[in-house]
Formats: sequence, C-alpha cells, structure tokens
Amino acid sequence: MPVGEIAGEIIGGTFRFIVRVLAEIVFEICVKGPGYLACRPFSRNVNPDSALVVLVGFIGWSFLLCAFYFGYEFVSIQIEIDRCLDSGGSYNYEIGQCIQSGA
Repeated sequence: MPVGEIAGEIIGGTFRFIVRVLAEIVFEICVKGPGYLACRPFSRNVNPDSALVVLVGFIGWSFLLCAFYFGYEFVSIQIEIDRCLDSGGSYNYEIGQCIQSGA
C-alpha cells in the first residue's frame, strides 16, 4: 500500500472522528440540553434521549433565532431614524427614508 493512501486514510479517519465528536457534542449540549431543561419542570420522568426533548430543543432555538433576527431589524431601523434626526433631517415613516432639509 503506498504511503499516500495510508496518509489519506489516517487523515480522513481523523477528520471523520473529529466531525463526529463535534456533532455529538453540539447536538447533545445545544439541542438536547435546553430541550431537557424546558421539559423537566412539566414532567418528572422526562427521557433525555426522547424525540420530545429534541423537538423542544429545536423549537427553542428556532424561537431564539427569530427573536434575534426581528430584534436586530427593529434596532437597526431605530438607529437609522436616530442618525437621521441627529443630522437635522426628518424621517418619513411611510417610505422609510430620511429627508434632509436643503438649506
């Protein structure tokens, strides 16, 4: 067996192992962990490996990502309005643009 094939197999196996470990850690900690913590107050006998825990974890992350997205949109619009007003202009809320008075 040539050295290149051996090195390729070793690197490929190592890469697959690292990706598998990272995926397991991310899935266990970031999805199942919050899902279990959210389900635990409602039932004493929650199985940490159940589909309900995974579903609640995904729903929680989806809600959190949507909240961050819409929060970012709201804050960025408010910053744009503030910059417009600080520069002496007036903000037209209907068209969403800053109108500078040309003096």
